[in-house]
Amino acid sequence: MTPDSHIIDVTSANLQQVLEASMQTPVIVDFWADWCQPCKQMAPVLEKLVRELDGRLLLAKVNADEQQEVAAQFQVRSLPTLKLVVQGRLADELVGAQTEAALRQWLAPVLAESDPEAGAEAFVEQVRLAMAHGHGAEAEAALRDALLHEPARHGFRALLVEYLLGEGRLDEAQSVLAEIAEDVVELRPFRARFALLEELEESAPVSLAELAARVTATPTPEDLYQYGLRAAAAGQFETGLQALLQMLRDYRDFGDGLARGALLKVFDCLPKGDPLASEYRRKMFNYLH
Repeated sequence: MTPDSHIIDVTSANLQQVLEASMQTPVIVDFWADWCQPCKQMAPVLEKLVRELDGRLLLAKVNADEQQEVAAQFQVRSLPTLKLVVQGRLADELVGAQTEAALRQWLAPVLAESDPEAGAEAFVEQVRLAMAHGHGAEAEAALRDALLHEPARHGFRALLVEYLLGEGRLDEAQSVLAEIAEDVVELRPFRARFALLEELEESAPVSLAELAARVTATPTPEDLYQYGLRAAAAGQFETGLQALLQMLRDYRDFGDGLARGALLKVFDCLPKGDPLASEYRRKMFNYLH
């Protein structure tokens, strides 16, 4: 099935076929009209989402002016209107223009129900895209709502902690992390990162900007060590690893192998299999051997 075959123009003649298709695949019924500018603006976003999901969702487009009987059957009173049909029944609806982030959040629950694991992966991808497009608040709300229903979805929790740390909301991130007491793989990098933050609190506070200036001028091993760890703790992992690798190269024996230990601490702050960790592990090995 080609991507465009997931997008159907609906008439009263093929409406029953669309409803039957919803028994297997959720269907968005998009009511629009030529004169409706918000409809035209939202159309490419809907089509993008449907193509992206590649068969896990159908888009049924209804020209409300030409198919007034269908519009009346769905009790459409204004445009644009979206109706979500699942297994032959109306599951939800949206009225008015919607952002891509809002549409992704709206679709996430029904996609997760149709295939929990694939739905979870799609949900994470949708949340990351929302964050990347500046819709962090909506993404955060979607993650918190998802965790209320599935608190054992540790990938969701890890993404929420990652977002909160990126926003500088350390206390909230730590609170979300503390809700799970047991050791789980997805949360280990964040526990390591908080351990690193606690360790740095015990040393004299120096801003990253000041340390960066020192490292650029005439770096001492102490400056490289502090800059590397503080940059990593702030989420600037590659910057931190570069500084610590420079320390290993230029001051290998300083502090009885302090650079190697610092590199290992930063590796612990990265997810298992992270390409950045793999790259810098190889570089560390080359300097050591």
